[in-house]
Amino acid sequence: MELRHLRYFVAVAEELNFTRAAERLHMAQPPLSTQIRLLEEELGARLFDRDKRRVDLTQAGRQMLVRARAILAAADDAVKQTRRAAAGEIGELQLGYAASAMFTELLPASLRGFRKALPNVELVVHEMTSRDQLYAIHGRRLDVGILRKPDMPIPPGVRMEAWYTASLVVAIPKNHPLAKKPAISVTDLRDQALIA
Repeated sequence: MELRHLRYFVAVAEELNFTRAAERLHMAQPPLSTQIRLLEEELGARLFDRDKRRVDLTQAGRQMLVRARAILAAADDAVKQTRRAAAGEIGELQLGYAASAMFTELLPASLRGFRKALPNVELVVHEMTSRDQLYAIHGRRLDVGILRKPDMPIPPGVRMEAWYTASLVVAIPKNHPLAKKPAISVTDLRDQALIA
């Protein structure tokens, strides 16, 4: 049994007239009658009582109508939900993030904006190292990650894009010898005691 057969049946059952049902379905009446007859043969039950002036549902037809409507509604809902999921409107998003990503307002603000824009998408966040995020994305346990670019090859099938750039800074006392320099390089910090 195909969904189109159920649609044909429901149209005839609601119209109780093959000609009107055929018009509603944008098809000719003889093929519609043939399809209903084939459906009845497949089911092994007569769905309609017919004479030259009237079409009525049989007891089997009344039972079939309830179920056919439910099946068609479920099929239509499945199509809508699938399209919504494909469009990213519903579902679940697994997001990894490096702890340092929370040091700026950008990530928390983006998470709030995402939840407001897509309230039907469950956002599941995981604090993870950059390396673990890459492996999780490659293994499809994460959908997306916010990470620092690691010093390792990027796994195949994973794409990285810059989302946020932050400068590294050094905070030192005014009287520190390096405070007099206009710029400090990483090599200047080689022998310094650091709190990172």
